[in-house]
Amino acid sequence: MLGDASLSRRLLIAAGFFIAVAMVIATVLIGFVLHRFVQGQIDQRLDTQIVFLSSMLRADGNGRISLVGNADGPPFERPHRGWYWQVTGPANTLRSASLEGDDIARVAPAEPAPPSRPREDREPRDKRPRPADGPGPGDEPLHFRIKQVAVSGAPLTIVASAPRAAVWGPLREAMTTLGFSLAVLGLALVTAMMFQIRLGLRPLERLRRAVADVRRGAIERVPARQPQEIQPLVVELNGLLDENAANLERARRHVANLAHGLKTPLATLAIAVSGARDPATLQPLIGLMERRIRHHLGRARSAALSGPVRTQTLIAPRLADLGAVLGKINAAKPVLFALDVPHDCAVACEQQDFDEMAGNLMENGFKWAHGKVAVHAVREGRMVVLSFEDDGNGLPTAQREQVLRPGERLDESAPGFGFGLSITSELAELYGGDLRLVESPLGGLRAILRLPAA
Repeated sequence: MLGDASLSRRLLIAAGFFIAVAMVIATVLIGFVLHRFVQGQIDQRLDTQIVFLSSMLRADGNGRISLVGNADGPPFERPHRGWYWQVTGPANTLRSASLEGDDIARVAPAEPAPPSRPREDREPRDKRPRPADGPGPGDEPLHFRIKQVAVSGAPLTIVASAPRAAVWGPLREAMTTLGFSLAVLGLALVTAMMFQIRLGLRPLERLRRAVADVRRGAIERVPARQPQEIQPLVVELNGLLDENAANLERARRHVANLAHGLKTPLATLAIAVSGARDPATLQPLIGLMERRIRHHLGRARSAALSGPVRTQTLIAPRLADLGAVLGKINAAKPVLFALDVPHDCAVACEQQDFDEMAGNLMENGFKWAHGKVAVHAVREGRMVVLSFEDDGNGLPTAQREQVLRPGERLDESAPGFGFGLSITSELAELYGGDLRLVESPLGGLRAILRLPAA
């Protein structure tokens, strides 16, 4: 399940698990320390009471013991609260006022703790009070401290007790506060971890946007300035992009060289054969050659352009440059060139291919126009629709499909070989667009070229 989860989710789950484990361990350890601390405070209080009693005990010759002074200070004066003391001697027993005449039940002292390294400032272990737990006069749970002493040769047993609630009550309150504090701390740590994960994964989001920009054609390479951890990935990505760009350029160059190298000789051969005495024997062979060449050119260009198109061409400056060049070439015939194209309109195709398509259509417009050529472009969804119009004589409907076939020419007196419109149509189809010829409001022909928008 975690294998398909996002990185942020995996990091959050792992961080939450380890934070929860750490909180549990911390709660156990802190609870143990607090218990030892509270228990130590109670033991110290009981031991102080035992020492106080030891200093006030007196014994006569018959072994009867008595107290010199009052040993029922707080909290040993409150009856039946668990704070008791009792001194048992050979002849009599002394009790705290809180017992109200009852006896502390017989308790089994706990095993003494293992001996540790003796210190000069430490009381010998065999002279220290021993701990024990058991029921009190009212069967309430008590914690005892027991010590054997000798007063005037008489052996005495001093027992001081405290209620177990004196340990568990403060401990429960402390653990409640501690649990709430640890819960708040855990929540704060998880929140901080969420911000840390989001901050740590932000370079990956920037890398994703950069790759998307490369795919859209906004940039050519992923920015090289990246965090050290993803720098090798960026280097490999840029290397792959450079290699694909080089392969694309080589394929495009080979296709262009092959197309331009064979287009004119094939057209010339077709014209020469048409005037031969027996063209029937050569014409099928030329047609087969032409079909094979166009088939392989199309396959080569499709392979070069397969996958995401990362190029984009702003068409306004390209059309303006083509219009200026064609205006100079046709300077003998004054033609008004009107351009209506948004400055930010771009198509997702190679600049050289767009120049060839637009150049063929505009060249025909300047060739057949009487005085005006107009180019208009508009964005329609994911496509850019370009209109190339002229005010010439136009073409009848029946002839518009004919001129889109390779080598078809309606006017043999005009220069050219009849491949311009067919090449434009094939290039548009390879990019996912198309070319249509309709009547223009100017009176001539309108060529509508649809190409994918960048």
